[in-house]
Amino acid sequence: MRDERSGNVVAQLIRRAAVPDVFVDASTVEVTGESLVTEFAPDWTGNGLVAADPEGGEGLRIVCGQEIGTVAVAAELWDGPPPLDLAGWQDVAEVSTSWESALLNFATTPRPDEEEAELRLPGPGDYRVRVHGRNRDDGDPREEGDPVEEYLIRLWPAPWGEPCLHKAASETGALWRGEG
Repeated sequence: MRDERSGNVVAQLIRRAAVPDVFVDASTVEVTGESLVTEFAPDWTGNGLVAADPEGGEGLRIVCGQEIGTVAVAAELWDGPPPLDLAGWQDVAEVSTSWESALLNFATTPRPDEEEAELRLPGPGDYRVRVHGRNRDDGDPREEGDPVEEYLIRLWPAPWGEPCLHKAASETGALWRGEG
């Protein structure tokens, strides 16, 4: 779609999936493909938020402010780079990944409705992934009434590119980057 004012092509949201209570273990949300397995040691020093399998395998990890608990996660598939949204988010980072299946799963613990934790992709290929995080510094463990830790995963087909840190405002991210 074209922006009528500028004439530029504007990316379109294709589909979205969301889960309000993804289980976090060892401070990590696992993002997997059809195998539901991701086996790599993440390096958080680059952005303190998201790491992709450095061997090009199917897997991402998001580091959270809680060691064990639940977070809200939404995932969106776009047809191109979505608008950069920094407002209301503490940390925003991008990485590239090669995906081997047509499925992105972001809640590997069993759920009554598995499809709510899955995002169908157009197929295997290279993708750019932008992760947004907020409420990362609001308690570990979380007490009732504490803000819910939230993550938004946006991805789109794209050739491989260098990691990018768009925003770094949380103490949690600074700690994982080695700055705290």
